[in-house]
Amino acid sequence: MAKKFILSVCGTGGVTSSVITQKVNALAAEHGIDVDITNANAFAMQSKLDARKYDLIITSTRLKSPDENIPMINCMAYLTGVGEEAVSQKVLEVLQKD
Repeated sequence: MAKKFILSVCGTGGVTSSVITQKVNALAAEHGIDVDITNANAFAMQSKLDARKYDLIITSTRLKSPDENIPMINCMAYLTGVGEEAVSQKVLEVLQKD
């Protein structure tokens, strides 16, 4: 399976995107999926998308996807612990697609 490129976006590009990045890295490793995750704040999201093709956008805030061809998953559950399993399942579904 090819490496999957993920953009992790939060309001400031700091702590919350780092937390969800760690969770998704661990999830991917557990399932043998090679990922490359880039953190960004909401204001830098479009420039990151212009610079590289991403397979998935994960967020810790409510955002509208700027590209309908890239799945976007709100991963706030990784911060609250509520609904974490359901979010992990959604992330895996995207990452396991060829």
